[in-house]
Amino acid sequence: MDPLAWLGLRDPEESHLAAVQRSVREVLPDDEAVVIRYIVIVAILLTRVAYADGSVVRSELDHLRALFRHVDRLPPDGIEQVCDTLYDRVPRLERADVDRCVRELRSLCNRDERRQVMRLLADLARADGQIAAPERGALLGIGTDLNIPDEELEELLEATAESDPAPRPDDQAPESE
Repeated sequence: MDPLAWLGLRDPEESHLAAVQRSVREVLPDDEAVVIRYIVIVAILLTRVAYADGSVVRSELDHLRALFRHVDRLPPDGIEQVCDTLYDRVPRLERADVDRCVRELRSLCNRDERRQVMRLLADLARADGQIAAPERGALLGIGTDLNIPDEELEELLEATAESDPAPRPDDQAPESE
C-alpha cells in the first residue's frame, strides 16, 4: 500500500493490506494512525506465522485472540471482526505487502521492541506445542528482515521452547486450511 493510503488519504479498497487496516480502524476509530499501523503490522505478521505451516490450529487462534484482548478499547466483537479479516486477507497478501509491513515495523520500533515482537511471533508459532519447520523459516526470515542477528533469533526460539507447556490433544486438528 502506498504511504497516502496508510495515512487514510486514498481509498484503501484495492489491497488486502488496506482491508486489514480498515477493519482495525473500524473497531478502534479514535486511535492514532501510528497505533493502528502498529496493530495492523503485528497482527499481519502473527497471522503469517500461524499460516506458515499451511494450517491454523485452535490453540493458535485462541492465542491470537488472547493477544487482541490486551489491546485497550478493542471490544470482543471487534476482535472477531479483525480476526475474520486477518484469516481472509493475510494468506492472500503479496510478498511486497509483507515487506512493507516489516519495513514499517523497523521504522516504528527500536531493537528491543522488535525483539518483543519476535517473541510474540515465536509464542504464537509454539501455541500448538512446537514450532514447525515452515513456521521456524518464517520466524527466521522475519527476524532477519527486522535486523535481529541470527544468534539472538536462535536464543529467542530456544527460550520460547523452554517456556511452553505441552499441547492439548484438541489442538492438533486444523481449524482452517
